[in-house]
Amino acid sequence: MPGRPTLSEDAEREEREDRDRFYASEGKLRELRGRRSRLLDEVHRLSDEQRALYEARQPLQAKVETAHIEHRELGHRLSELRRERDAARARMDEALSEVRSFAPVVPRSDHPRGEPMRPEQIRREIQQLELRQQTTALPLTEENALIDRLRELSARLAGAEKNREKFEAHEKRRRELEEGLRTRRAEFEHLGEESARVRAERDRRMESMRAHLVEVGRLLTEMREKARARAESMGRLDALQREIVSLEREMDRLVARSRDRQREARATLREYSRPARRSEAEGAYARTAEANLEELLKRGKVTLGG
Repeated sequence: MPGRPTLSEDAEREEREDRDRFYASEGKLRELRGRRSRLLDEVHRLSDEQRALYEARQPLQAKVETAHIEHRELGHRLSELRRERDAARARMDEALSEVRSFAPVVPRSDHPRGEPMRPEQIRREIQQLELRQQTTALPLTEENALIDRLRELSARLAGAEKNREKFEAHEKRRRELEEGLRTRRAEFEHLGEESARVRAERDRRMESMRAHLVEVGRLLTEMREKARARAESMGRLDALQREIVSLEREMDRLVARSRDRQREARATLREYSRPARRSEAEGAYARTAEANLEELLKRGKVTLGG
């Protein structure tokens, strides 16, 4: 509180009361400013944490977008492979049908699978039968059966020799059809393996995207919590600032009231001191006039006017 002149008893009492209120308000103001400083630090800390969370979220968000693009591209590739595999399946089924429908055009052997007999096979069987006839004593019925078989094989050998080119062409075509079937089946299986690989890669992209999304969601949740806490701190800070402003205005009002009392005391003092100064001046003037008059009387007659 500013220095002051002597006040009246009532003014002195009011001055003491206002001084006590001023000092109490001053102490409270220091406390409020300390709380405001701590709240500002808290707001700055929450802002820094929000910024750190945002910066940590950006790379993850970029990874999510990249994984999403790759997942979509792998989905397109998987659709293409599915169409290619369906086409390969149709070609494989067609090749399988051709192999199954291919009919031999040469005599068949007695083999359970009914495979055509080559001349070399017939000669080998004739040699085996002749060797058996020459080295083994057979009953008459078996001997006759063996002779009939040799005659049959001899006739077949003659026919097989005549149809060698036809047989070889037939075998070549059969091998071509079987090779075509193997090629179609290998193509179909390769596309199946590629589809499985792309599907697994797409699933990995999905898992990666989900993991990144979970982390992004966690960071967003923390950012919202920090934003909510910062908003609450800002609300408390605004309320505290209003309280500080109100308290400062109250202290200014108390100072203004003290100054008003001081001005009023000074004005009263000046008012009381003015008549005393005037009386003193008039007395000095009268004394001076009397002295001058006495001096003139000593010198002689005093005349007034011209």
